[in-house]
Amino acid sequence: MRLKKQVLAVTVIGLVSFYSCSRHSTIPTQLSYMPAPVFTIPDSLLTTSPIEYAYYKAQPAKFHEPNLVICDSFSRLEKSIIEVPDEQLFARRQELILDLVNIDENSFVFPLPGARVLSSFGPRNGRKHTGMDLKINRRDTVVAAFDGIVRMAGWSRGYGNVVVVRHYNGLETVYAHNSKHLVRSGDQVKAGSPLSITGETGRATTDHVHFEIRVNGKPIDPRLVIDFNSQSLFQKRLVFSPDKKGEIRVETV
Repeated sequence: MRLKKQVLAVTVIGLVSFYSCSRHSTIPTQLSYMPAPVFTIPDSLLTTSPIEYAYYKAQPAKFHEPNLVICDSFSRLEKSIIEVPDEQLFARRQELILDLVNIDENSFVFPLPGARVLSSFGPRNGRKHTGMDLKINRRDTVVAAFDGIVRMAGWSRGYGNVVVVRHYNGLETVYAHNSKHLVRSGDQVKAGSPLSITGETGRATTDHVHFEIRVNGKPIDPRLVIDFNSQSLFQKRLVFSPDKKGEIRVETV
């Protein structure tokens, strides 16, 4: 009996101690905090700075195409045949970009200034006419369209007396039916340099110049490059690339 009373007393003391501790450990309903400091910004610092919006304006991509390296000496084949591809033209890249927009004003001269078009590029009498026939009067002076090096100045069947100039922009230009040549193979010429005198040699029925533009030996329509009404270059960018058959594809970008 005495042992039961002792156990009961210990139990009561334990409950009282637990109740007392739980009261003191109750989480307070209000938390104490420190307010965030407030800073006053002087008006002199609130003035807005001008924004250069031109810096954020989208700019068109620039194409950098270095000049092609062409030599001033050509093989016997290059000096005697019109359609000779440049082995280095597509050796390192699969396309040639001709940016007519950024060509300097003095870097192009119409091959026969003031001439009228006798015949255009395309089908003619059941055959493909590979250039533009231009004429003013008899025995007019034909000039180089761009800077370059004369690859050929000789005779070639239906072309008669013909001059071929290889240019630093990847093009070649052809000037045919001449009565007289004023240059030789290997001569360096500038745009506007005299090349020949018009004539009717070869397959021609009247005094004129047959003018071609070629890419890697293949003729393209000169009207893709030159506006024959204003006798000036078009303001556009052309991309040339060879297909599986060796023909030249032309895209405007």
